[in-house]
Amino acid sequence: MPARVLRDYIDAARRRDCAAVVAALSARSRELAVAAVAGRSTLERTFCDYTPAPAKLPDFETNRIRVERVSGATALVSASYTYDRFFGFFGRGRSRYTYVLSFEKGTWRVDLTESLDPESRSNRDRRAMFLVQQMYSALRSHVRSSGILTDNAAAIRAQMPGFQFPEIRSGVADSAAPPNTPYVALGPASACICISLRSASGTLVMVKLPPEGSQATYQYGRIPSACDDQPLARSYHGSTSGIR
Repeated sequence: MPARVLRDYIDAARRRDCAAVVAALSARSRELAVAAVAGRSTLERTFCDYTPAPAKLPDFETNRIRVERVSGATALVSASYTYDRFFGFFGRGRSRYTYVLSFEKGTWRVDLTESLDPESRSNRDRRAMFLVQQMYSALRSHVRSSGILTDNAAAIRAQMPGFQFPEIRSGVADSAAPPNTPYVALGPASACICISLRSASGTLVMVKLPPEGSQATYQYGRIPSACDDQPLARSYHGSTSGIR
């Protein structure tokens, strides 16, 4: 039943039945959604395409839905979607997003509370990853224009004049670092550069940029205390690479 509810939720978005999309949400999700759009748009218009995943709701594949776990009044149900890997530079990929469903008043409903609450852990981590992505984009642009990696804060800012970076520090972030403050450090012989920070939730994250043409990698939770030339745990693909 939870899988069928998620399938109907996605199908409603595909046929632009926005009232049915909103009706499928949990009571707390609708309450947070109303607050999010107040004075700017309508609930149906905003949430007909909305999903916390880096895709639009109609882009999910209804033939790849599976129930991951059911525990009491909560179910975890995943569905797959396709996406452009780093704005299409690395082609298209396929990933999965796991939705939470809550059993309310005799039926399963899609619960977006975690993604809609501004102070939830996932949103704090998402804001941190957005900042990391801006740093990554600026550094990649600098490499393309100059051919070298840099940890110079002024040079990084100059690549994205329309974006207001916070203070950029040298070194590697640790558990005592101020939240959402990016750190940059060059690796041995300037063979790579590391971006790191601590999110407002306390999660540490690092992205490592190797020379142009090589795959960037990232890691979160426990990160290295120095920037060496070893790849990190996961491949990094920009906005689709998050803290799970």
